[in-house]
Amino acid sequence: MAHYQALAPTTAVSAPRLLFLGGRLATTSAGTHLEVLQLEAVPGDLKAPEAEADTPEFLRVSQLGSQGQVLALQRLPHPLRRHVEHVADDQRTFVRSEVQVPTAEFFVRLALQPGAVALRVEEIVPAKTTVLAELSLTRL
Repeated sequence: MAHYQALAPTTAVSAPRLLFLGGRLATTSAGTHLEVLQLEAVPGDLKAPEAEADTPEFLRVSQLGSQGQVLALQRLPHPLRRHVEHVADDQRTFVRSEVQVPTAEFFVRLALQPGAVALRVEEIVPAKTTVLAELSLTRL
């Protein structure tokens, strides 16, 4: 008589996915406006983590869980605020200045976190944080 050993149930592990977000920012009289150009999730893994912004002005893209908790976040340089170096005077000293552009596009790639249900895009500038959008991830 043959004996069969029961196997422990296996937990299905979902394949890793990447989240692509592309947008256009514009300066308006009411503040910064975000237009989402692309939001999609595809199978894949990040090959190397993207460097985080090291500037006082940046965008923060956060993946949120069902209770609104931050599961992961990525900082990127603020697309509307550019820094340029130029010669300041007759002694040929270089100065770094900020230039604000009226509109700019950006793109960010994130490793999609299990349990993420929303994506929050925030503008961080000195002394002010503004939520530009909260995007549902439930249909991706």
